[in-house]
Amino acid sequence: MNRKEEQRRVDDIIREINRKEERLYEKSSGLKESVIELRKSFWDDVTVNVDEPDDVIETEASIKQQAELLAEIERSHGKIGEQLKTLIRLKDSPYFGRIDFLEEQINDKDQIYIGISSLMDQTDENFLIYDWRAPISSLYYDFSPGRAEFRTVEGKITGEITLKRQFIIKEGRIEGMFDTGVTIVDQLLQHALGNNASTAMRNIVATIQKEQNKIIRNEKSDLLVVQGVAGSGKTSAALQRIAYLMYRYREDLHADNVVLFSPNPLFSSYISHVLPELGEANVRQTTFLDFVETGIGDMFEIESPFEQMEYVLSEESADKHYRIRMNSIEYKSSLDFKELIDDFVLQLETSGLEFKNITFHNRILFSKKQIGEYFYSLDKEIAIPNRMELVSDWLSKELLRYQKEEKNKDWVMEKIELLDKEDYLKAFYKSQKQIEKMNSKVR
Repeated sequence: MNRKEEQRRVDDIIREINRKEERLYEKSSGLKESVIELRKSFWDDVTVNVDEPDDVIETEASIKQQAELLAEIERSHGKIGEQLKTLIRLKDSPYFGRIDFLEEQINDKDQIYIGISSLMDQTDENFLIYDWRAPISSLYYDFSPGRAEFRTVEGKITGEITLKRQFIIKEGRIEGMFDTGVTIVDQLLQHALGNNASTAMRNIVATIQKEQNKIIRNEKSDLLVVQGVAGSGKTSAALQRIAYLMYRYREDLHADNVVLFSPNPLFSSYISHVLPELGEANVRQTTFLDFVETGIGDMFEIESPFEQMEYVLSEESADKHYRIRMNSIEYKSSLDFKELIDDFVLQLETSGLEFKNITFHNRILFSKKQIGEYFYSLDKEIAIPNRMELVSDWLSKELLRYQKEEKNKDWVMEKIELLDKEDYLKAFYKSQKQIEKMNSKVR
């Protein structure tokens, strides 16, 4: 296929993107109108009656039905919004690579085009573009033309790469096209990096090399440490790895349970748009200082690195405790202090962890002694964080049992009778979220 034919394919892809966009806009408009209408008429279909216990149950069921319908429509509207953003990104540059792969014992070779996201044809049966994180896309990064293989959930697929082609596409026009035996060439990298004066990090999945791909797709290591000199691509690989894992384990891994630590807020801003460009929602980004302040800021006064540096560089005479503090800083940076912390953690495996009472209406549901005894009754071979998780699961189950006992008591009915419709709805939403959270722990 020559350049003219490749451009014709790009034009066809963009026309298909436009068709999908048009259908999504129509669907989105209809859902938006449904959300607005349902919000306006929410209470028309719900009758709040708390005179009798049976009426309370009926009211709760009625509100739950309406709330779930509204939530489902809003979720669908949100998903369409994300799909539209992806299509807009694809329209500018649908893909950056192509490989022709001839699978063993198959006569017809597959033409596999690789981009930042997958795109199906008009019937949603065949792939026009494969997501760079898809198993078959690893061929592009790991192999030159010749014998090649990739793994799927069903096993290993072997065959031969007969063509490896790279593209530079901008605003729907092919600006560069060349066949190559490796993943990266200077021209492609220069185009991907663009203007050196940019204040934002570039999305350069088109230039991932074989060694980086091993890091990005590594699923065997629980802990993965990547070392390299400045500018070697560590941050790019880390972000691409996050995007890959969120794609690979999309049923379990979401943006709200991933945390990315940055050295400073400026760095967070610098990389903030990369994950959305890779087709994923942004994860929580924080610095270690902000993370510590959020966790223990109310209990202790936290000194920032800048404040500490300023103190260290100050004159000794400025503070009579200066020498004592400097000795303390030096000791806390030593291996002796690390060994002391290690010994303390080992001790906590058998005793010493402190818990707090869990109370409700001034009544102790679980005493700190009871929680501590449960924690230390668990197998000592289980790591402390995992034992904490087991304690949390146990408490969630017990709290659900308490909740069922309490909800039919007189004080609950008295509180309900004093609520107006809006307060009742807020209370209902809050209780549903708490139940979902506890149920997720129980599962």
